[in-house]
Amino acid sequence: MTDASKLFSPLPNHFGVKEDPKPIGCIWNPLSWPSLFNYHKNKLNLPSPGKFERLHYEATKETFAAGFLFDGAQANIVKELSGNFHVQHQFSLGSQVMPPMYNFMSGYMTERTMLQGTMDNDTNLNGVLRHAWSPQSATKVVAQLTNMPGHSMIQVEQEFNGSDYALNFKTMNPNLVEMTGLYMASYLQSVSQQLVLGSEIVLQRPTPDMEETAMSLVGKYTGSDYIATCQFQGVGAIQASYYQRINDKVDFGVELNLMVQNGRREAVTTVGGKFDFRQATFRGQIDTTGKVSAVLEEKMAPGFSFLISGDLDHMKGQSKFGVGIMLSA
Repeated sequence: MTDASKLFSPLPNHFGVKEDPKPIGCIWNPLSWPSLFNYHKNKLNLPSPGKFERLHYEATKETFAAGFLFDGAQANIVKELSGNFHVQHQFSLGSQVMPPMYNFMSGYMTERTMLQGTMDNDTNLNGVLRHAWSPQSATKVVAQLTNMPGHSMIQVEQEFNGSDYALNFKTMNPNLVEMTGLYMASYLQSVSQQLVLGSEIVLQRPTPDMEETAMSLVGKYTGSDYIATCQFQGVGAIQASYYQRINDKVDFGVELNLMVQNGRREAVTTVGGKFDFRQATFRGQIDTTGKVSAVLEEKMAPGFSFLISGDLDHMKGQSKFGVGIMLSA
């Protein structure tokens, strides 16, 4: 009689997928250290740390009203010509700091390539090109051509994104013959599921005989519904931010900018919030200098929004007010 245990033996738990074997090597052998380090790091399953330039994004860029302020009258008309190509017309007038202006913007985007361009009525041109060579490597070029001498610039950026690290190199107006320009390198590393540490080095050489360097250290801790970020710069500057998600419709953020240099201390704290309603979004902020700002975007109909912007500086006795519309077709 046939043994049933032989006919119905348990299946292997990997189902044809091989587990990552532990590297062979002694811990006292320096040649085996890289493989041992990668093996133990992969077992931690660390998340991606994100980009260095977006460290304070949730608190300052997304929640605060500063990035959405405008004054005077403004109209934006966006036209989707295809799934990859769109154009935008922007009209602005009545601003206290800018003359009446018209901007034409166009954008083309695929899964790997993004191209954007802007030209105003004075023929000043801004362009951005980003191409992803692979899921881990991408190159970005930003160019600005103006009629004002000394204001044109070009910026080249190369980024490498691993599963748990981000490495970025950036240069602005480089001159490889005289080695002048602005050069930046940054690195972020996830050390746990919540903590990210990193550093940035900046080298500035406006002339061959003048050189300035600066280094900053950063830390970012992500909780279940909050994000705390702090950046220490070598020139005596500290930037710290805290983002709190109250619920799906309410976000709050706090930012502290502290400068300690030559025996002098200056600090500015900003508190802001974002409120999403059924057909509107309100952003407001106030800082310790007495400046109050707010932006309201009301969605009147599908593809049509009405915007109101206000900025009041109590210490300087200045105020700015703007109204605008945005039409998407």
